Amino acid sequence: MTAPLKLALPFIEGETLSGYVSRNAKLHETTPRDFCSDLGMRWPFLCSGRDHQIERLAWLLGVQPSLLKTWRTRKIGIGRYEVGRAIASTGTLRRTAVRLCPRCVESALSDVGSHGLFQMLEWSILCIERCAHHGCQLMTIPSAAFSHATYDFVTRVMEHRDKISRANDSCVLLPDISFEAYVRRRIWRGPEDDWLKDLELTQIHRGSLSLGAAMSGFKEKFLKNLPSTELRSFSQIGFERLVDGPDAYREALIELHRQSGAEKPYYTTDFGPHYSWLREAQKEPAMKAMIDVAREHVFDNYPTPTGKRVFGEQPKKRIWLSMEEARRRTNLGVVFLKLLLGHLDGISKAEALKRTELSVKEVERAKAYRDTLLNLKDAASRLGILPQQVKGLQIRGVLNTIKITSSLRYLLRKQVDGLVKKAETLPHSLPGKSTVPLKEFCRAKGVHLARVIELWDRGGLAGKVCRGDGAGLQALELDWNALCGKTTVQLDRDLELTEAASYLQISVISIRRLRDAGYLEVISRRNPDTNHLKQYVTKHSILEFERQYVTLGQLAQDQNVRPIHLARKFEHENLEPINCIAGHVRVYSKDGINGWFGKNV
Repeated sequence: MTAPLKLALPFIEGETLSGYVSRNAKLHETTPRDFCSDLGMRWPFLCSGRDHQIERLAWLLGVQPSLLKTWRTRKIGIGRYEVGRAIASTGTLRRTAVRLCPRCVESALSDVGSHGLFQMLEWSILCIERCAHHGCQLMTIPSAAFSHATYDFVTRVMEHRDKISRANDSCVLLPDISFEAYVRRRIWRGPEDDWLKDLELTQIHRGSLSLGAAMSGFKEKFLKNLPSTELRSFSQIGFERLVDGPDAYREALIELHRQSGAEKPYYTTDFGPHYSWLREAQKEPAMKAMIDVAREHVFDNYPTPTGKRVFGEQPKKRIWLSMEEARRRTNLGVVFLKLLLGHLDGISKAEALKRTELSVKEVERAKAYRDTLLNLKDAASRLGILPQQVKGLQIRGVLNTIKITSSLRYLLRKQVDGLVKKAETLPHSLPGKSTVPLKEFCRAKGVHLARVIELWDRGGLAGKVCRGDGAGLQALELDWNALCGKTTVQLDRDLELTEAASYLQISVISIRRLRDAGYLEVISRRNPDTNHLKQYVTKHSILEFERQYVTLGQLAQDQNVRPIHLARKFEHENLEPINCIAGHVRVYSKDGINGWFGKNV
């Protein structure tokens, strides 16, 4: 049998078998095919990583066959190859692409010669762009016309020596990235103990690349035409999220959902190129863990109709609904639904209107809360009063106002029912007192119904209200002497013109004349329900007015006389009212009145 080859060059760990044979052939000034034939081997079979060829070469070198088998490229399926201790497909592996480090080539030529040229196995992996030793960018030289001629690495290098030399002079240094380091470790050591251990190099590369591109805002499906530096950056961004485990991957998908600029976000758009890759790779067994995370994220964050398959499976239950589906389930308008949830969550109107889908729990919460509300018309019917009177109760704080949209106000059903039940618990009569129905009482006394209800609700009319006939609050009957002048109108806010007239004991015409003359300040406010303007006398101006002036009505009430008698007495005593340029008003200066009465008013 042929004796072991003693003149063979030492094998460099990590180099390709074809590259090793190529430089040995160069040492003996022959071709790789003839070199193999002379030693009882076949060059094509050796390039294909056949076991018997590797065992023959190992015997000739005097090394263990397992060492050489580690660095072979062997086909194990259609388009799939064993590369070192890893698995890769033609999407990442290029057996016939002559990729090299120009500095490694120049260093070998200057130190050893052409037979010192080595080809590292990791250079055939396209996602590795950087030489681990020199840190420079790898380059690719043209292949030969035939694949087995391309495997003759030394010959290809010598044919393009000038091009490689120029590349060495202008070599681009690249930073080291964890993605390439991980791929390199997979080739040298095999899979690591992480959740990516079942994935092939191609799956790790394409998963990292597509995820990184999507997170960088790239939405196009095809990435091949992008510069290699940009592809390398995308791979690193995506790999950093993948390598940290399922939770980090899930958080990356959530971030893609947050970054969505679509009016109605959907996962096929938000995932971008990552979705295209997931759809292609979903049937591969090694992808199950990643596909499960992606599918769960879609079900948790996007409206998915029942029966719709996402990565091969249907949702077991609905989690998200489109706005149209939510509208049909609740019988509520889309805008109202958005604003209702915005009210519950305490977010702004603009933010609430951005919603394009709702979770099933949110829809149930919105529907349950809507059932606790009454609109103005229903509340008025339940209380037995007019809608305008309900607004008065809202203004005075007897009933809370719930504002959902800009045009409608709602009330809490619980509060409305509480008033009705409180009325039902009143006694049927007030012994020894003359009572009148609420409506007649308010009309005769000239006091707002809302004011009476406010006093009653807060305990100001204890023992003065009973229950008669009627619906809701109209069943209330009041003692005729329940209210005195001081409690008719209180200056606890800006007053309407009629309220101000009642408070100051003068006519509305006099209020307008005092306004025109500058004694009182009147402001206008827009009713949010009707868009009508309503005038109010400010509380501040009334207080300022009362510091200096007093009306005839207030004086008559203080003296317990009729105003007409007091007016005649003032005219007889030549006590003139103030000079109001807008018209005659029965208003007097306190300084003049105090002297006339002989006491402070």
